[in-house]
Amino acid sequence: MRNKGKATRYPGVYRIDENSYWIRAKAVDLRTGKDKEVTKLIEGVSLQEAAQQRAALIEVAKNPAPTAARMRVREFAKGWLESKKLRLDPSTAQTYERALDGRILPALGDYYYDSLTSMDVQKWVDDAMRRGWTSEERGSKGGKKNVRRTYTRKSIEVWFRVFRTMTRDAMVALDLPRDPTLRVSLPEPPLDNSEPNALTAKQLVAFLAAFKKDHPQHYGLVTMLAFTGLRFCHASALKWDDWDEEAAVLHVVRKSFRGVEGPVSRKKQAPKEYPVEPELAEILREHRTELMRSQNPGLAKGLMFPSRTGTLRTPNSLDAAWADCLVTAKITKRFTVHGLRYTFTDLVRRANVDAVVRRALTGHVTEEMQRHYSSVGMDEKRAAIAGVIRLVQPESAVIRLVQPEAQAAGGTNGGTTVELKKDAGRK
Repeated sequence: MRNKGKATRYPGVYRIDENSYWIRAKAVDLRTGKDKEVTKLIEGVSLQEAAQQRAALIEVAKNPAPTAARMRVREFAKGWLESKKLRLDPSTAQTYERALDGRILPALGDYYYDSLTSMDVQKWVDDAMRRGWTSEERGSKGGKKNVRRTYTRKSIEVWFRVFRTMTRDAMVALDLPRDPTLRVSLPEPPLDNSEPNALTAKQLVAFLAAFKKDHPQHYGLVTMLAFTGLRFCHASALKWDDWDEEAAVLHVVRKSFRGVEGPVSRKKQAPKEYPVEPELAEILREHRTELMRSQNPGLAKGLMFPSRTGTLRTPNSLDAAWADCLVTAKITKRFTVHGLRYTFTDLVRRANVDAVVRRALTGHVTEEMQRHYSSVGMDEKRAAIAGVIRLVQPESAVIRLVQPEAQAAGGTNGGTTVELKKDAGRK
């Protein structure tokens, strides 16, 4: 180690030889509050210049300029995704992960974030539009052939939104000089000529009747979805303890994602309480009786709609029965499980239910301020459900409305009650 050298008239400056000096500086780092010492060998300067450089070192030690190491998109994405997973809904986290691993990082992962430009991002979007993907189809002679397909605008938009969200966080974390997602154009949306993913009241009656006749093991779950508008993830996680039969109220306190139970998320909200009208209550009782008769193993776990093996249901467990009932009900358009939620929303609107009550039933969070100043009671919800059921009753039903004045003389517990008398079947 080099000797410190001979002291000079300047504190902290030591002469090594004619034109070389060893300087030593100590100061309090304003960012940490701790002492910081810097030493440096300076050659080819005078004594006065060495003293000036020591003074400059002291200023740097007191308030060092922050320096951020350059980081590639791939490196930032890894830590960013792990942090996001702590706060995201599992399904949303999976969407982020698939977009990053499958679409974003293969194209943009090797770029340094601070050198990425909007032209690079636009090229990535344009390449996805042009390149598309390849799938196998059976040819006319029984063989297989590769068919080139294009990605939908919705798919590309999902990938871009994930990248834009990550980039906005990187702007702060890495102090990026510009946002490379600005002025990036997505493909024009196609004209939507498809029929809505919803059924009319008449179609819904036929569809539910097909399930009851041909696939009764699914009838309870499908009817629950149709008469409440619950998402599949919430309905499939219901337990018998969630149903207060005496109060005719259903409590939604959990959800299921790919067969794994979890809490209701903020992103996909659901009403905490849901009214159970007599028609739905009767269907649930019949469903419970059938589970007990068949000794379904899910009863031990308290599951309301278990699979045949007693586990939480997944949407694809309905696939075969769903396709069969669409044919039986003569429904030729595309209609999915989530379409029952759209159908419920349409029917509630057609039943002239107030918009605030509709949002309280579906768990939608639009028009936040209106909801903040509104309080939806159980009687309003019960009247709304009764209105939906009234719309989807078979033509053979005879409907009589019990008005409020009749209720006052010893009628029901709130709302407009629908009394049903059928030609045959239920008494």
